[in-house]
Amino acid sequence: MLTFWGVLLMILLVKFFGQKLDSKTSWYIAIILSYVYILLLIKIVSPYQLYLAFFINGLITFFFYAFYNSAYFEATSQKNIGKSSALMFSIGPLISLVAPLFAGSLAQINYLYIWILSFFFFLIPLYFVRSQESFTIKYSVREIIEEIRSTRLFIFIGAFWEAMAFGMIPIYTLFFIKTPLGYGAFLSYLGMIGILANLSLGVFTDKMQKRVFFLYPVTLAMSAVTFLFSLATVNIYYWIIASGVIQFFYPIYNNVSLAMVVDTKPDLKKAIVGRELVLSLGRIVGLSLAFLSFTFERQPFYIFIVLGTVMLFFPLALFWRTKVVKKYSYL
Repeated sequence: MLTFWGVLLMILLVKFFGQKLDSKTSWYIAIILSYVYILLLIKIVSPYQLYLAFFINGLITFFFYAFYNSAYFEATSQKNIGKSSALMFSIGPLISLVAPLFAGSLAQINYLYIWILSFFFFLIPLYFVRSQESFTIKYSVREIIEEIRSTRLFIFIGAFWEAMAFGMIPIYTLFFIKTPLGYGAFLSYLGMIGILANLSLGVFTDKMQKRVFFLYPVTLAMSAVTFLFSLATVNIYYWIIASGVIQFFYPIYNNVSLAMVVDTKPDLKKAIVGRELVLSLGRIVGLSLAFLSFTFERQPFYIFIVLGTVMLFFPLALFWRTKVVKKYSYL
């Protein structure tokens, strides 16, 4: 049921806002919703409050990234797509390197300080949005799905697997690490690995240009490590090592898979919206299975087998589609 309503929401957003919303308005909506999201999380008194917060977070993803990614990659030259993608995906890990440790230290004093600083930092994008050029995206649900016809299966598989990155790793880590500072240190460790992985590969793939070939070893490695997570739940050291390995390959996967979409030379404004829709579908399905795992498994095991198998389909599907994908310039 969560899957159905989540996908229906994204389709309704696309249908309602197609040809009606400009980029600046959309970004302002995303920032305002971010404030509401923080307010909902300051003091949770009901599980429904948490569900509403996650629902709003999904809206933020749509209103922000549909326009941001379009603007970002349309301003990027074809020869620098890998480097630009690496820089974009390095921002999150860079913040994760500093912010969790800082937030964990503040939490030791008073959680209120974290929320106050969060409100302050959201003032910064409000200022920068004013200086951006506004544009609109004209699309329908059918058009945006058709625009990513050659890559939508791969987008869905990757988004399905992201239940590992967004659900299993951050949540199950709390069974090992109990303090805010310790958890912040863990997130900073993952952020540092992500930065090293992203920046080292982005420039290299631009020189190689045939970025899609990197997806074979990367997705095979991600699948193998996901299977091994079923053995890592019994020991914090195994868990930290496995999480670090995943965090090394996951940014590389994000970098190359997004560059693959851009490299097909679609109408980016439509393709990016279509990508966000398929990403939402895959994430909802994957996270729903993660929820079932935490609900019915005393210790997560089968979820890692399922997610590892799903990611294994990525290189298999890529190999199967080689004859079709070869007509694009990135192969």
